Amino acid sequence: MRGASLVLALLACVVLPGRAADTYVLDAIHSVPVFEFTHLGLSTQSGRFDRVQGRIVLDRAARTGKVEFTIDAASLNMGYGTATPDSPGFQLLRVREFSSIQFQSEQLFFDDQSRVVAAAGHLTLLGVTRPLTLWVSRFACSISPTAKVELCTGNITATVKRSEFGMLAYIPAISDEVRVIVPVEAYQQVSATE
Repeated sequence: MRGASLVLALLACVVLPGRAADTYVLDAIHSVPVFEFTHLGLSTQSGRFDRVQGRIVLDRAARTGKVEFTIDAASLNMGYGTATPDSPGFQLLRVREFSSIQFQSEQLFFDDQSRVVAAAGHLTLLGVTRPLTLWVSRFACSISPTAKVELCTGNITATVKRSEFGMLAYIPAISDEVRVIVPVEAYQQVSATE
């Protein structure tokens, strides 16, 4: 009996390895950032960025994680046909000077079912870095029927005041507040040993 107790005591002291955080790589085809703004205080106009890359790290058990997104500023698409560096949108973004828009977060928020509901981080635009919170809805993870690995999805929304990043041109004809919408699909990165 004493031997059994000793074995149990030793087992209680063993730290079992927890599941490491999972890394997910953004599916750029199905994660196109879209933005909306008001034109002349009347209609809602929209545009998008056609090239984005990113990585999400999730530890749902520990309720921690981080997010990194990089948008190619030169991939701006306003739906007006071929754009050039002299197009108004490119001039607003100063694409020749700032080639990318970045968001980084190391603080994720989860609901009581361990679903991500928000990410607090920093947005870098035109060389200016400011705090920004991304709100996440419809977060879900399941095995992709095509890729056969875990796929996590969700819808991101945020509101950015472009004047806070020094983008003052055309206000108020083009609204200061810009709403950002990003449908996210990210596939689990599986190591070669798995």
